Amino acid sequence: MATRASDPAAIADRPPSLLSREYRSTGIGIFALVALTAFEALALTTVMPVISADLDGAALYAAAFAGTLVASVVSVVCGGNLVDRRGPRPAFVLGLTLFAAGLVLAAFAPGMVVFVVARLLQGLGAGLTNTALYVLVIRVYPEALRVKVFAGFSAAWVLPSIFGPFLAGVIADTLGWRWVFGVSILILVIAATLLVPILKGLAPERTAVPWRHTAIISAVVLAVAVMTLNTVAEHPAIGWILGGAVALAVAAWCVTRLTPHGTLRAATGLPAGVLARGLAFGSFAGAEIYIPRLLTARDGYPPTLAGLALSICGVTWFLGSTVQGRFADRMTVRTAVGLAGLAVLVGMCGIAASVLLSAPAWTIIAIWPLVGFGLGSAYPRVTDFALARAVDDEEGFVSAALQISDSTAAATALAVAAVVFTLLSTQGSTIATSFGAVFLIAAVPALLMTLVSRRVR
Repeated sequence: MATRASDPAAIADRPPSLLSREYRSTGIGIFALVALTAFEALALTTVMPVISADLDGAALYAAAFAGTLVASVVSVVCGGNLVDRRGPRPAFVLGLTLFAAGLVLAAFAPGMVVFVVARLLQGLGAGLTNTALYVLVIRVYPEALRVKVFAGFSAAWVLPSIFGPFLAGVIADTLGWRWVFGVSILILVIAATLLVPILKGLAPERTAVPWRHTAIISAVVLAVAVMTLNTVAEHPAIGWILGGAVALAVAAWCVTRLTPHGTLRAATGLPAGVLARGLAFGSFAGAEIYIPRLLTARDGYPPTLAGLALSICGVTWFLGSTVQGRFADRMTVRTAVGLAGLAVLVGMCGIAASVLLSAPAWTIIAIWPLVGFGLGSAYPRVTDFALARAVDDEEGFVSAALQISDSTAAATALAVAAVVFTLLSTQGSTIATSFGAVFLIAAVPALLMTLVSRRVR
């Protein structure tokens, strides 16, 4: 006789579900927080040309993005250490508080310098929160659900990706760009409210893990080095460029102290996985902020329409993650990362060619989503691959290493792109040449990611 679906034995045999009662509230809280991060990031990218013009901050355009990444370098290391010592709850609370302070300061910023400081606060908060978030997933969810949860992070980007850039553009065009941060504050309050039951349910933890003072000092030095590298964009003279090269070497040395041994040389296994994710995000971040800027400067698009490419990219990011979440057991992580890197590489080269050939805007908008699909395919697999190899008292370290790889690669890519863009623009190069060079630079990390994928196994 067939077993009824309501029988306890049948229920026990069912695979775990993200919508089951024991995981439902946790998922809502986590995905609400991810949605907040998505809206804030995409909204800023969309309205940044308006902010830059209003605050007379063209020289600090890239720094407004790099500053957040640089601050997160320090906070993810401190957050990872804090998580290993006390569990994820303290990092969550402190991270959300700092992030909220950054949003409020950005909304009332009187000038570009204060705005960059606000972005630094947001970076500190985001680094702490994201580090705790990854560890929470490992602590709460069974192995069978983790890839789906990480894929769900991308799902939480869908609505903000579709409506966020458009909404940010409408708000900037009607009420003013400051109200964009007001909306972000509202989303933060909602997300924090949803997370209260989760935070209360986390038992206080105390372990013998010491403060990693060397790692924290290395993180501070890395942040200074990367910020120095980004400052070169404001002073593209030979002396500053040489100083930037020294800063890049210092940053590389610091990364070796903050990530698994062998990360920069793509040692097989965990180190290669950490590096691959950083290269993926570096390629994406180095190009993303220039998409709205290109469409605004070259084609005269208002922020509302300039954000359209970001919206479509968010959807394809979700699709790529969905494919990995559903078919992860049918594709090795090596194959998934390799194909993802190839998609990003083809997308970047296609956009560079379109810009250099002065192709119409719809061509760029049509190609950019391929990059999102590649990133969405890589992120959940690499994240699960890395965290699954962390021992209990190093989950925070590995989570921080993933964030360090992302932030450092992205900030470096932004700095190099900004220096090249500024040099070409000040030397009288055409818009096509200046922007085309940026997208060609962004293709380099994608190429390296494709090569590194062979060692992610």
